[in-house]
This record gives sequence, structure tokens and C-alpha cells, in this order.
Amino acid sequence: MILGVPCIGRPDLLLRLIGSVDEPCTVLVVDNSPDGTVSEAMGDRARCLWFPSNLGVAASWNLVVKSYPAEPWWLIANADTVLGPGDLARLRSEMDRGGARWVGMSGDWRVFGITRECVDAVGLFDENYHPIYVEDADYERRCDIAGVPRYSVPGLASHEGSATIRDPRRAASNARTYPANVAYHEAKWGVGVRQAGGHSSPFGRGGSVRDWTLDTARVRALSWSEP
Repeated sequence: MILGVPCIGRPDLLLRLIGSVDEPCTVLVVDNSPDGTVSEAMGDRARCLWFPSNLGVAASWNLVVKSYPAEPWWLIANADTVLGPGDLARLRSEMDRGGARWVGMSGDWRVFGITRECVDAVGLFDENYHPIYVEDADYERRCDIAGVPRYSVPGLASHEGSATIRDPRRAASNARTYPANVAYHEAKWGVGVRQAGGHSSPFGRGGSVRDWTLDTARVRALSWSEP
């Protein structure tokens, strides 16, 4: 079982998450910290991939899938989540059923699983949502259009929520990038985030929900300046 966790800071929260893991699994940390401090704090508790710049949430989630392409499914958690006893076993049971599916816990994306068949039908996460937010709503819409079941199972996992932007500098950056991601979503689907109606294909072009092309100029413009 693979558990992928992107992290940009607060290794203390990540260590707390890893300490709550109660099932055998490989924990893969995508370290988006500017200086590799997250990897340093992990030691041998997890496999860590560090990059000189923040990949963003969507690209980090994609990297988990790309790093273990032969897996039948992947679990991904927010670094500020704490798992409850038996949560991973419940998720494993759902994922082992096979078939295209997205499975969350307690009604949100605090920890979720996607199957190989889901990725085949829906594609990877759209990395133009950068560096964080709205990539989840985009994927929900794509699952719905593609007919991929998505649902949550009850669990005990707790989630602080938005720990990344508790830092005032990152909060200021997010105040610039979040509206840009919302605007991209509105252009892509013709409606606001998690609103009904709109296009049934990206930008109303009639293509597959899998279709997106990375706009590197957009990513550069939205990248956060790290201290």
C-alpha cells in the first residue's frame, strides 16, 4: 500500500500523521519545502522526494502515481491529517474492490484513494491549478462526467485544514493565486467551483476529461516566493 503525502512545511504535523499510520505501507513524502527541511526531519520514517521548487499540490499528487505506476491504487493524505485507528484498513477494503473509483474519508479530501482504472478514465490531476486549491473540485467534476463513482467512507481521521496558509507570507501568496485558480476553473468548465451546469468537456471543446496541457508560463506566474 502506498500513502503519498505532499508537504511544504510544518514537519511536526507530518510526523504526527506518520505516527498515526497503523497499517503496513510505504509512505512517500513529496517535499516541497524550499530547503529540504521536511526530508531532513523525516529521517528513515518515509521515502522522501525533494525538489528545488514547490511542485504544487496537483503535480505532487501526480508524482505519487507516477512513482509507483504498477500499483492498483494509491492513497494520498494531507500532511495536517491524523488518521484514526482502522482508517487505513477501511480505505484498503474499499480500494481492493477494484474498478474505477475515488474514495475519500468523512466527506472530503483529507485522505483519499484513486484506482488505476480511475486514472485511466479521468487522467491525472490538472497541474494548471497551481500551487494549491481547486484541483480537487476539478477532479470531482471530471469523475462525474466520466461516470467514475466517488464517495466517502466514515472514519476517524482529523484534519486541521489549510495549515499551509497559516504562515502569513503564504496566506498573502494564496490571496493572489486562489482567485486565479477559480478563474481558470470558470474558463475551463463555464461555471464556478462545484456549481452545476457548464461545459461537459474542458473549455467546451468536446474533448476527453483527461485533456489538459501544462501552461508553464501560468505556473511560473503563480509560483509562490518562498522565504
